[in-house]
This record gives sequence, C-alpha cells and structure tokens, in this order.
Amino acid sequence: MRQHKIGLVGCGPRGIHLIREMVRNRENVRLAAIADPRADRRENCRQTYGLPSEVCFHDYEDLLANRKNLGINAVVIASNVATHAEIACACIEAGIPVFLEKPMAMTIEQAREIVKLAKRSGVPVQVGFNLRYAPFFITLHDLIVSGEIGTILSIEWAEVIGPRHWADGYCRRPSYGLSSSVGSWLLEKSCHDMDLIAWITSSPCKRVASFGSRTYFVPRSDVPEKCSWECPRYFRCVWKADPSGKGMAAPLTPEERELCVFHSPSDIVDHQNAIFEFEDGTLASFNLNPLGIPERRYFTIYGVDGTISGDTSTNWICLRKADSGTEIVYRPGGVEDGHLGADSRIAQAFIDFLDDPVMNPPKTGVREGFEAVLMACAADISRRENRVVELEEYRKDL
Repeated sequence: MRQHKIGLVGCGPRGIHLIREMVRNRENVRLAAIADPRADRRENCRQTYGLPSEVCFHDYEDLLANRKNLGINAVVIASNVATHAEIACACIEAGIPVFLEKPMAMTIEQAREIVKLAKRSGVPVQVGFNLRYAPFFITLHDLIVSGEIGTILSIEWAEVIGPRHWADGYCRRPSYGLSSSVGSWLLEKSCHDMDLIAWITSSPCKRVASFGSRTYFVPRSDVPEKCSWECPRYFRCVWKADPSGKGMAAPLTPEERELCVFHSPSDIVDHQNAIFEFEDGTLASFNLNPLGIPERRYFTIYGVDGTISGDTSTNWICLRKADSGTEIVYRPGGVEDGHLGADSRIAQAFIDFLDDPVMNPPKTGVREGFEAVLMACAADISRRENRVVELEEYRKDL
C-alpha cells in the first residue's frame, strides 16, 4: 500500500469529518498538517487528531511551503467556497493532488481557471460531490442508464430544507447566509442537485431560465430584532432561536443565535425555481425551498417507457412501467452513514484515486465540478438579469 500524508485546509466540521473518513481503519493514511485562519478551529482539529502545534498553520501558503518537509502528497480543501479557487490553483501549481469540496468555485470564471490549470498540469483533482457515491442515487442512475424508462423527456426535481436548517444555517450564520460568502444559495446548497441532474441526463446543459427572490424573510415592524418570548409570534414560530446551542445552532455565537430570522443580515434568496434544457432535448425543472417538513430531495423522471419517482426522506424509489403498469419499489441500503451512505464511499474513492489516478478516476473530476457551477451560476444570472442564459459560450477553450 502506498503511504498518504494529507494536508487539510479548512478545519471546520466538514473538513474534520472528511479526514475522519479518510483515515478510518487505514494504516497507510494519516493527517500530516492543517491550515485555518481561525485559531479555535485549528485547535479543535489539532486536539481531535493529536497533532503537534508545529504542523498547524494559520495560512494554506505556510502549509504548502512546508509540504516537502512534512511529506504531504495530497490536500483536502474544505474551506469557505470564496477561497476554493485560490487554494485549489495554488495546490495544483505545486503539483499536489487535491480533494476539493463542493462547489469547486464561487464563479464560472474561477471554475474555468481550475479546469484549465488541472488539464494543463495533469494534477489529479477530485470534486466532493459525494451524492454520486450514495447507494440511493447510484440505484437511480443505474435504473436510468439501463434503459428502464427509455428516453427521458422531462425531470421534476426539488430540494427542501427544514425550518431549523434554514433559520440557523442560512439566516443566522453569516458564513452561509451572505452572497459575498457563498455566491448564491442555489450554488451553495443545490450544486449537488445540479450535478445529479447532469449525471442522470448524460447530456450537456444547453440553456437556463430561473426565477427567485427574498420576499418573506425580510425586516418587519411587528417583531423585535432579537428572538424572545416577548415577540408576538414566539410560541408559534418554527424559526425561533434554539437556546441549546446544538445541531445547526452549534457554530453560532450567542449573539447570532438570538437573531430574529426576519432581521438577520442574510441576503440570499428564500425560494428559487429554475428550468434547464439539455442538448438531447431533456427538460428539468428544479425547486429550492426552505419550508419543507421533512427535509428531503424528491423527484419524478418521465421517460417514454415509464417513470421513476423517489424521495430521500423515506429511502424510496419507484419504477413504473408504461406498457404493463408494473410498479417496482427500491429501498437502497447504506443510509445509516453520512449523506445517505456517501461520505465513507467518497473518502475511499479519493484514497483509491491517490493510489492510481489512471485506473481509479473519480466520478466527479474538475469537468463535472465545472458543469455544476455553470448550471447554478447561470441560473442566478438568469434570475438577476431576467433572461435565458445560453451555456455553450462558457465552455469555450476548455
């Protein structure tokens, strides 16, 4: 077995979890160094993995400068998306294989630069679209490519998150609620869905139209700026502050937890729809909404020979054949692990990729990562500029 010493850039919960999955039960993989500008996150990660302080850096540049002395032969990038392009390009230029968390960049231009640099250098890069490794979506993909419903004409797809996830994850949390930090809510939350739809269709997206706005979670005069029992909505408010400081509220400061969702500084949209047309004629409609119970992804895919519907909250996929009316229900395994069983599998895929990049290419490389960014960002261009966006021009020279 090849030995792998990994550097981690971005010591938040996601970065720590990814490394945990990569080193789990593997004697040939270990965390060699970390970098994060936040001292509290560095210290938490240092203690979690028992690292000496001299391999814990404030800046990724220091980690890269010491890579040879530390024997680092791969880097996991799990920092804020606004920094992805800069750090990924620096690692690629240094010749270090990269695991790059999704989305790979905050803009189409940044994603293009990563693709061109990776192509020119030949440095292995895997993008963290872990849902392609979830048994649920593997089952869906296998049903599609096997021809069970024939040629796909249209797709209805939705991602719905719950009130607590929306309130604490995207209203009160500045690192995810501000467009300056994440680009857009669609890019941050639903680039997974863009990737999955592209994977299912196996056809380049041709054009995009989208509508969305922030119309409900806006400042209002009938509620106070701080969440308290004195608010007239308090006892029926599903978005009220969570005093436990657990779950989605864990990363928040006490002051952030108290913010009323109607007075938060968040400027991302609170609902959005998009329509995607693919080169083969398939149409896909997508809905992103923060008001769902239970939290889930659900879909119906319409083919000329039948339909496939699914719901991640119930681990249910149903194939309906048009000619016979037969219904077959699938309940894929592996859902006990993170992200429907995907996290451990994508971690293994990255280690296999490092062992042999030629024989073990990942399901999502830079080109797949680019296509998801392109679809999400084009949807936001359409939303802002009130026009249909043609995508082919963005693929030139790639």
